[in-house]
Amino acid sequence: MSRIMTIWLPRWPVQRVLQQQPECRSRPIVLCRQNHRGLLTVTSWGWATPPAETPDRQPRIRPGMSLAEAMAVLAASSGPQACRLAHVVDEDCVGDQQALETLARWCRRFSPVVALGPAIGTAGSDSLHLDVTGTAHFFGGESALARTALWTLAARGLYARVAIADTPTAAWAAARYPERLHASQAQTGGLLTPAAGQYGRWRHRQQRWVVVPPGQQRQLLGSLPLAALRLAPDACETLAEVGVTTVGQLLRLSRVSLRQRFEPEVTLRIAHLLGEAVEPLTFPRGGDLPSATEAFDLPVLSRDLVGDAFARLLRVLVGDCLQPLRAASRGITSLQVRLDGDGRGPTVIDVGLFRPTVEATHLVDLILLRLERIRLAREITAVTVEVVAVAALPCRQQVLFAGPPTAGTAAVDGLLDRLASRLGRSAVIEPRLVADAQPEAAWAAVPIAGRVGLRQARPQAGRQVARRYGHGQRGAAGGSRPTFLLSRPQPLEVLALAPEGPPLRFRWRGQDHRVDRVRGPERIETAWWRGPTVRRDYYIVETASGGRFWLFRGLRRQSWFLHGTYG
Repeated sequence: MSRIMTIWLPRWPVQRVLQQQPECRSRPIVLCRQNHRGLLTVTSWGWATPPAETPDRQPRIRPGMSLAEAMAVLAASSGPQACRLAHVVDEDCVGDQQALETLARWCRRFSPVVALGPAIGTAGSDSLHLDVTGTAHFFGGESALARTALWTLAARGLYARVAIADTPTAAWAAARYPERLHASQAQTGGLLTPAAGQYGRWRHRQQRWVVVPPGQQRQLLGSLPLAALRLAPDACETLAEVGVTTVGQLLRLSRVSLRQRFEPEVTLRIAHLLGEAVEPLTFPRGGDLPSATEAFDLPVLSRDLVGDAFARLLRVLVGDCLQPLRAASRGITSLQVRLDGDGRGPTVIDVGLFRPTVEATHLVDLILLRLERIRLAREITAVTVEVVAVAALPCRQQVLFAGPPTAGTAAVDGLLDRLASRLGRSAVIEPRLVADAQPEAAWAAVPIAGRVGLRQARPQAGRQVARRYGHGQRGAAGGSRPTFLLSRPQPLEVLALAPEGPPLRFRWRGQDHRVDRVRGPERIETAWWRGPTVRRDYYIVETASGGRFWLFRGLRRQSWFLHGTYG
C-alpha cells in the first residue's frame, strides 16, 4: 500500500513575496488582480508580523474583494496606519508556479518522487505530494518524517502543514484541517499518530502535522467538511440542501444514487479518497535539470570521504551536471548534494549561489565548506549531485589582449558565495533603499541572495501597482543627499539671525565653522500614523574652510543637529 505525504503552504503567493522581499514582513501584503473593467480585486493577502496590540482583531479579507473594500476592512480592524503601510503587488501566477516547482525539486531530500498538488481555481497549486512509501523508515517513521519536513521548511522561513495518508486526496484533506482532526480525536479519546504521546508539550499547541494510519481514512476523515474533497461550490451547496455537510455523511450514501443525482465528480472524489481509483499526479516541469549519482559497490566509511579523492569525485559529478548547461548558456544557482547512509535518511547539503555559475571548482569548494559543519552517517552508500535551479549566464565583455588578472565581479561573487556558505545566507546582507521620508529609516538590511530552493525576485512584478500606491523600491530622497550619513544625529550649537532662519555659525567637535553659503530649507515630515511625528528643516551649508555639512532644525524644540557630511 502506498503512502503519500502532502505539504500544504497556506497563502503560498504571499509567502513567495515574503521570501523574495523579507523587508516586508512587518507590513501587510495584498496581492491583486485587475479585471477587464480595471477594478483591482484581492486574490490573497497576509501579514507576517502584525502589531502585538491587536492579536484578536484579525482582518477578514476574502479573495474576490475589491482593493478599496479590503483596505477599509484592514483600516477598521488594525487602524489607518496598517492601511497606509500595506504593500500592494500584482498577482504573478507564473512566478508562483515556478517557485513551487523549484521547491518541489528541493523537497526531493524526503522522497525521490515529488509532484505538484491540485490547482485551486485559477490561482494554481499551493501544495506538494511526496510518495514516502519506501523512505519514511529512513527518518525514524512517518511521524518523525512529518515533523522533519515541517521544521526543515520552517527553518527556510516557510509556514507549512503536513499530512501523511494512503491517497493524495486523503493526505490533502488532512493537511487542510489538522486542528479539526486532532480536536475530534481528542473528544473520542483516539490519537491520529501513536508517537504523539511521546511529545507531550505538542499536545497543548496547534499541531500542524497529521499521520492517518493505513486504511483508516474513512473513519478519521469523516468529520471534515465537503470542501476537503475539492468539490465544486455548486455541488457542496446542492448536497447541503439535503443535509449532507461532512465527508462521513457523504460516504454513508449509496454510490448508485449519487451517480444518478449528482455530477460524476462526486463519486470520482470518493473513489480517489478511498483509493479505488488512481489519481493522476502532476510532476514539476524542468525535470530535464541534470543530476549525477555515484553508487558504491560496498558501503564506504564516512571518515574515508575526505581529502583529494572525495574532491575529485565531486568534481566529476558536478562536471557531468554542468556539461549540458554550458551548451544552453545556463548556470547553476542552487545545487543539492545527497549522501545516502546505510540504515538512515540521506544527508543533504544545499548550496545556493549569488549569481549563476558553471565553474566546477567553485561549486566543489562550496560543497566542501558546507561538509565541514555536517555530521555524516557512519557508512555512505551513494553520492548524488542534483541541480535544483538554473538561470541564464550573464554576458560579460571579453578583453582583446591578455594581461594581468584584475579583480572583477567574479571575485566578489565568489566571496559572497563563500561567506554565505560559511555564515549562512541570512547573515550576508546589503543595504536596500526603502521609500521613507525620514533619512535614517530610508534603508533596510536584507539578505543579498534569496533563500535556498526559491527563485530570485522578479523586479518587474508588482511595479505597476506599487508605483500607483506610492510603495516603490526607490528611496524618497527629495534632493542632494550627503555622502556620509551619521548613525545618529549629533546636537550642535548654532547661531542664527532669526529663530526660523538659516544658520550663520555652528560649533562641532570643538571647532567653530562660519557658514558662507546655505541652501534650503527642505522640509521633511513623517506621517501621523507612525507614532511621534518627525518635523525637520534641512540645510546644506558650506563653510569658509571648504566643508559641506547637512544640518537640520527640529521644529518641535527648535534645536539643531548635524546629520551628514559631503566628502
